[in-house]
Amino acid sequence: MTGPLLASGREADVYALDERRVLRRYRRDADVTGEVDAMRHLAGAGYPVPAVYEAAGRDMVLERLDGPTMAQALVTAALTLDQAATHLAELLRRLHEVPPGPGAPAGTALLHLDLHPENVLMTARGPVVIDWCNARPGDPDLDTGLTALILAQVAVDPRHEWSAPAGALLSAFLRLAPGAPTRLLDEVVRFRDWQLSGTERLDLAAERVLACAR
Repeated sequence: MTGPLLASGREADVYALDERRVLRRYRRDADVTGEVDAMRHLAGAGYPVPAVYEAAGRDMVLERLDGPTMAQALVTAALTLDQAATHLAELLRRLHEVPPGPGAPAGTALLHLDLHPENVLMTARGPVVIDWCNARPGDPDLDTGLTALILAQVAVDPRHEWSAPAGALLSAFLRLAPGAPTRLLDEVVRFRDWQLSGTERLDLAAERVLACAR
């Protein structure tokens, strides 16, 4: 039996099982095999991901992590914008240095493709990256550009309470980000548009990324 609901994302819910484990369950039909393979591969390389205990169909039993999301830590001032930017840049750099595994095209890295402050937990052992459903081999600049675009989406939304801090975080992140975050920006926008099913305009966010990168 599942315990209380701990969190809900765009596609999945997380339930407590006990003090050590959580159940992450997709609300749609899903096969978590690829996601689990990516997480176990990264864990074997020393990258900070939750441990996977069991997986089948649309369910994963994962390590229960302590600590707030990076976004929550920013809200409470437990983390500064410069610290958050440093963590994001370092997590992307470390991720793209992990060999992507057998069968990956030459010159590619394993990408997260949704690495932003809501998908980083600030735990006692340091930042841990969650939500690997988009993981796949590809060009690292696509991953870094997507992180920048997601921050920019918040920054250009005047209704969002964190619009101004997100803009500052974006600028700090772009100063530290590995690779060339704007090189594949057109492709990044197309991917993000697909992620959101065409529900949001991204042109202003892309312009903000370019302006902050200058």
